[in-house]
Amino acid sequence: MTTLATGGTFSASDTALILRWEQPRRALSTGIWGGGFRSVRWAVNQKLTGFYATEKDFPGGSVAEYLRLSLEEAGADPSESTALLTSARLAWHSHIVKAEGPLIVEAVATAGMEKTAARAGDPPLYREEEGRFCPAGTINLMILVNCSLPDGIMARALITVTEGKTAALQDAGIASVYTGLPATGTATDGVILVTDPEAPRLTDTGTYSLLGSLLASAARDAVAYCISHYKRPWNQFDSLRTPPAVPLPKE
Repeated sequence: MTTLATGGTFSASDTALILRWEQPRRALSTGIWGGGFRSVRWAVNQKLTGFYATEKDFPGGSVAEYLRLSLEEAGADPSESTALLTSARLAWHSHIVKAEGPLIVEAVATAGMEKTAARAGDPPLYREEEGRFCPAGTINLMILVNCSLPDGIMARALITVTEGKTAALQDAGIASVYTGLPATGTATDGVILVTDPEAPRLTDTGTYSLLGSLLASAARDAVAYCISHYKRPWNQFDSLRTPPAVPLPKE
């Protein structure tokens, strides 16, 4: 078990990455369990341990119920939890801390991209119909900050985090598995942002702000670590890497 720089603890196993706090934190999550704005004491990246052709084939009869059962099995209270789902190998996770002065941003990530790397705007690969479920690779990010944020600024932070994730994919030369163009993410990515409601309040998470810069760089470096330190994805191409910066005219 690891003590988090932003407070709380982090534990990792083959089936779940678990963040836990003694006091409730304010979260915004894309998770199927505990999604949206929520007060949480647990945030979990849960491993999908089997293949299920349709949602009703999941243990419990749905993805949400599968996650609820998994949370209980891990010792978390589902009513105070949010959870993402991944098929990525959890041992291949990253844990990044960015800090400047008293401000700390922490990221825990997994990144699988060999099946569903996509470029926003690609033609669709499927449509939801009768609960059909497709196996997928996923980039999941759990982002922690030691400050409080208004709800709208939390939502803005997800944009900044997503931009950081996309920068990592493009720096690494990851291709969409459908079009071969530079990928911007995968089709099943998830994000959990966790703030401290008792900490000082900030009101800007855009990329020009210090907090926004730390959010984007934490997300970028966490995803980049997963790409560079583990098995090289088949859809990584040097020709797609971000080109060198161009000289800008001086004012």
